[in-house]
Amino acid sequence: MILAMLKVMALSLIRDRGALAMAFLLPPTIFVIFAAIFSGTSGDELRLKLAYGSAVASDVATRFETAIRAEPSLRVLPETSNSVEAVRERVQQGEADVGLVLRDDLAGTGDSPVLVLVDPGKLMGGAIVAGQVQRILAGTLADVGVKRMAPSIEALVGGFTPQQNAQLDAALTQMAEDPASTDESSGVVAQETLQGRSGSGATVTYYAGAVAILFLLFSAMQGAATLIEERNSGIVDRLAVGPSGTDVVVIGKFLFLTLQGTLQVALIFVVAALAYKVDVLGRLPVWLLITVLSSAAAAGLGLAVASACTTKQQAQTVSTFVVLVFSAIGGSMVPRFMMPPWLQDIGWYTPNAWAIEAYHGVLWRDETLTDLTASFLPLAGLALVGVLVAVLVSRWRLRL
Repeated sequence: MILAMLKVMALSLIRDRGALAMAFLLPPTIFVIFAAIFSGTSGDELRLKLAYGSAVASDVATRFETAIRAEPSLRVLPETSNSVEAVRERVQQGEADVGLVLRDDLAGTGDSPVLVLVDPGKLMGGAIVAGQVQRILAGTLADVGVKRMAPSIEALVGGFTPQQNAQLDAALTQMAEDPASTDESSGVVAQETLQGRSGSGATVTYYAGAVAILFLLFSAMQGAATLIEERNSGIVDRLAVGPSGTDVVVIGKFLFLTLQGTLQVALIFVVAALAYKVDVLGRLPVWLLITVLSSAAAAGLGLAVASACTTKQQAQTVSTFVVLVFSAIGGSMVPRFMMPPWLQDIGWYTPNAWAIEAYHGVLWRDETLTDLTASFLPLAGLALVGVLVAVLVSRWRLRL
């Protein structure tokens, strides 16, 4: 009897393609995504976007910029800014993950000639860039690190003799031609954590948007699955004889799911506003537009999935697969700046990436409607295409 029950369970699993996918396809897919993300954080696959600036014109500054641009873990933007303010602006606008400015002569004795500008939502990126600068100064520009320490050593020993000065100059020249390791680069790098224009916390605003779109997708998928129940119970067939046909079912569900999602997201941001001082009221009209579009996009996607499935169990399987994969590569589970470039590019095909970018843009960077147009269009497009697919598939199924 035990073997018979085992056989029944095995046959049920084999015949259910959705269950097979959930059991044997989803786990390795999620593993591959997270392996690609976290294996890249300690190697050359991370590829942080870096805005570079220099207020110094010298041979050492040129060598430093060349070394920074050749660093495989960084994607340095092509333009070199000439001020700290210009680089700070590019980081605040989201053009770069981290900013790096050479504000004083590396070969001089001034404190912290290199300034790293860090988005508070990407603090790990700042630490990585600072570490890369230290490594470059300890390797490629080892002579610069030693030269910075020479005046301090000279003051401690009461001055160098002419012969010692000549030996030091010869050693520095040799190190410039054949860099060697050294740890004498401390005091070179300073970090500055940027403040958002709207005053909200960058990490909180990021994860408020990330969690919001994640639960929007889950609730929309679950609500849209009732379309299958109504189709199988004959409710859709009875409505089909009316003047509007099955379209009223799809459009009605779309409006309900959009409204439900808007209220769900509102609750998340009420908590964010009360507990973490996120300034939602100050940007309420734009926030509401983002929320409605995100809810509509999730509803459209959910209805498209539900209309394409034949059973509720199949819809639950497919929707779980879609939500988990979209959330993993779209930034709801792990910030996208930690992902390798190819995975970041794929993430733009998910509503998660656009919704998170829009919320973060308005609540931390204080962006305007014009600035957010690039995020609005994909969300609105997904909502429209999703409803259209659901309507057309529902009509087609009615004719079968």
